[in-house]
Parts: sequence; C-alpha cells; structure tokens
Amino acid sequence: MKKIIAILLALAVWTISIGAERKEPLDFKAAGFEKISTTAYCTGHTTANGSKVHEGGCANSLDRIGQVAIIYSLEGEFLGYFECNDTGKEGGGVRAGNVVDIYRTDYDRCVEWMELTGGKCWIRWIEGEG
Repeated sequence: MKKIIAILLALAVWTISIGAERKEPLDFKAAGFEKISTTAYCTGHTTANGSKVHEGGCANSLDRIGQVAIIYSLEGEFLGYFECNDTGKEGGGVRAGNVVDIYRTDYDRCVEWMELTGGKCWIRWIEGEG
C-alpha cells in the first residue's frame, strides 16, 4: 500500500511539473502590447521633462512623457517598468514614437540591453501616477 501511495504521489508531482512547463505564453497583442524597436542610451544629464537621467527612465514621443512602459522581451521575459521622461532627437524614430530608448548608467549596460532584446520588445503604455 505504501508503494502505491508513493507511486501515485510521484505521478501527481510529475503531472504538476509537466503542466508548469507547458504554461501558455502571454498573448501580448490580446493584452494590448505592441512590438516596437528598442535602443539604449547612457549620455545626457537632464531629460525632456527637466528631471535628471536615471535608471528606469526611457525616451519616446513627447505625448508619452509621464506614462510608464511595461516591457517584455520578444521571448516573453519581463524586462521592467520604465518611466517616459525624455524624448529623442528631433526627426528621429524615438521622438516619432517608433522606438523606445532605455536609459542605462553606462555603455556596457547599453550593450547588455541590446543583446537581451535584439533591438525589439513588447511594450504597453500605461498612465503614470505619482
């Protein structure tokens, strides 16, 4: 009887672990995300909204200032929340809203971001508060 219970318990654990591995990925489009190009920058002292540049900030179009970007890699890895407090150069893809530019503290972190994302990500904008 103990063997049967042990086998049933082992099968239950195995079944649960298989179910965890087969977890359905998030349907990003259905959740309101869009696929967008991404870059990273580590220069500058003041953002378009007048604050100091900081880790966790990003640049996009002027109408996004104050909003927060929720960003995932194309593979579905959560990359973070980023406050839009900056814009790109006039005439560029960032300012036009076609690219999200993530602030990093140094060049190596910029390279790391680009390697992690391959220059593309899933993004959803939400209204920032506070």
